[in-house]
Amino acid sequence: MESTSSAISSARSPTSSRERWALVAWLVLTGVLVASAFASQASGSDSNEQLFFDYEFAIGSTVIYGVLVGLTLLIARLLPDTRVDLGFVRPARRWIWIAFGIALGGIVVAASLEPLLHAGDEQGLTPTRWESGRAAAFVLSCLAVVLVAPFAEELLYRGLGIRVLAFAGAPVAVLATAAVFALSHGLLAALPPLGLFALGLGWLRVRSDSIWPSFTAHAAYNLIGVIAAIVSLL
Repeated sequence: MESTSSAISSARSPTSSRERWALVAWLVLTGVLVASAFASQASGSDSNEQLFFDYEFAIGSTVIYGVLVGLTLLIARLLPDTRVDLGFVRPARRWIWIAFGIALGGIVVAASLEPLLHAGDEQGLTPTRWESGRAAAFVLSCLAVVLVAPFAEELLYRGLGIRVLAFAGAPVAVLATAAVFALSHGLLAALPPLGLFALGLGWLRVRSDSIWPSFTAHAAYNLIGVIAAIVSLL
């Protein structure tokens, strides 16, 4: 049976001090992430094109996203029903297929804008050569990017974010979380494609009332990017 948007549509205002504190905590956490992302890009600390071949990147990313998941779950305990409020609800099967369509659309938009914005070049994470001796680290990095990162980010932005901002209405929640998500990558050139993709992810979350379709779309989007990077190395 298809789920409804009850967890979001019913949250028209923060009805308790605990929910208001959840909103404040989310704003503080995402604000720190945005500031850190821009500071990191300004320092050039992530502009290593062979970073995917480093165990430090794979393990460090997993740990950081694990901490992010933990903080998100901790904040979500302030909400009435953590499971439902975060979107841990089984969606109708059709939303998974729609998720793949949104992922493909996001890739098309990003690829179309890349010659103009050069967001990929600015990020500087695409490997320029294959290093067979460090293949294991590359695989772990890919798993972190394709599975761990999308889960953590969807839980924070489309799970908790959409819920704590639902008092302003679903359109505002989707727009706000999309903007914060795009900014959290610290790349001005990537704001248009990431923002548009995030709008699709937010729409999925609201319409399905589940986090799994947006996670599926996000994971598929990152997977296609990883496959494209691998193909470019062949």
